[in-house]
Amino acid sequence: MLSSIFLWLLPLASAVPWGGPPGQGSSSPSFDNVTVFSPPADWPRRSTSYARVVLLNQNCETDNVLLTTFTLSPPGAPYYPIFASHDLGYSWEKISQIDFGPETGKDYSGGRFAQPTLLELPVDIGEYPAGTVLFSGMATPTDRSSTDIYVYASLDKGYTWEFVSHVTSGGPANTTNGATPIWEPFLLMSPVSHEPPWVMNAYSDSRDPAHGQKLAHQSSPDLMNWGGIIDDAAEANYTLRPGMTTMARMGNGQYIFTYELGLSTDGLPDVNPYATHYRISTDPETFDSADELLLKSSDGLISSSGPYVVWTPIGPTGKGTVVVSDSHFAQVFFNTEYGDPNAWFTIPTTHGVGYTRSLTVLPDESKILLVNGGMYNQSDTSVTAGIIDVPGTYAPGFGYGKDSISSCDGKGFWNNWGSKL
Repeated sequence: MLSSIFLWLLPLASAVPWGGPPGQGSSSPSFDNVTVFSPPADWPRRSTSYARVVLLNQNCETDNVLLTTFTLSPPGAPYYPIFASHDLGYSWEKISQIDFGPETGKDYSGGRFAQPTLLELPVDIGEYPAGTVLFSGMATPTDRSSTDIYVYASLDKGYTWEFVSHVTSGGPANTTNGATPIWEPFLLMSPVSHEPPWVMNAYSDSRDPAHGQKLAHQSSPDLMNWGGIIDDAAEANYTLRPGMTTMARMGNGQYIFTYELGLSTDGLPDVNPYATHYRISTDPETFDSADELLLKSSDGLISSSGPYVVWTPIGPTGKGTVVVSDSHFAQVFFNTEYGDPNAWFTIPTTHGVGYTRSLTVLPDESKILLVNGGMYNQSDTSVTAGIIDVPGTYAPGFGYGKDSISSCDGKGFWNNWGSKL
């Protein structure tokens, strides 16, 4: 459950689908631990991990389609599966897969794929129109000579994919300080005010000799050409290993950036050696200069390993709710004060511990879809999905109906609510 340990190479646990049928009368039904995917019984390695989800809502869509992808260990050549849901996460079907072919210039037929991420464009970026679905993932080629991050695009909502660009390369996969791999990409859209708009690809970077591992990003206005490396979390202590970036925009216009901090000493290291930390900034380009905060709840729990953050406009204080899941606790962490370090509390869930659990705000903004990439401490793994309920009412200025979350011409829920502000 540590960011820098190659969990995608290890057998993880299987998820058992509990829970009952969807609720009645809501566009966002409640359910627990429905199965998205279970590896076939004849697969030699029945492991899954690192689920990621996107709600297709950035190009006037009203049909509430969700896409998910994750890491798996199929026999033969590796691939990233793409599954779709048309009922807000209750049922799923495979619609496509992404293979890294000769367009990459490397042989991945015997390689390993890991750590995918998804994003839908709210505006045109280069030759790719609003509504294009972007995918980015990390891979090691057959000869294990490098770690590489690529971007692919779908112009038909995930049914077919085309190669877009190579973002960056690192050394061979190795979690020892002094090695030079790159890991764990995360896609983010630029702030609404940015002209021209760009897409950020944030990742874990072990290539800088001043840091055992740091978090950094590169941005592109056309998805073809990626700019220079900008640090997001570069620790003064060389031995620390921040990893697993996720970011979200909150209703006050600020961004929250969560990550695990490997080998940290402020988070009860004997219990949580990869304690979750976070930063808050008005600009996702300037996180490295923001204060680093420990995510500790009022009941003393310290979030640890594989965090994922979203913000929803629902909450009891008029400020919505920040929701963080991690890979250490079954609980999720809530904050109804825009990330105030003294305002975290935990909410129990029935979704189990997994590597890792993604969060997606559904059209009924009081419901968060949790997709678990694979649970721990069992003989094999499955990908499962379920709902987390968020209590409260809409923050002022929010509340646009519960049938769909739709954005037209970049004027809607761009970048997790950004352009409604």
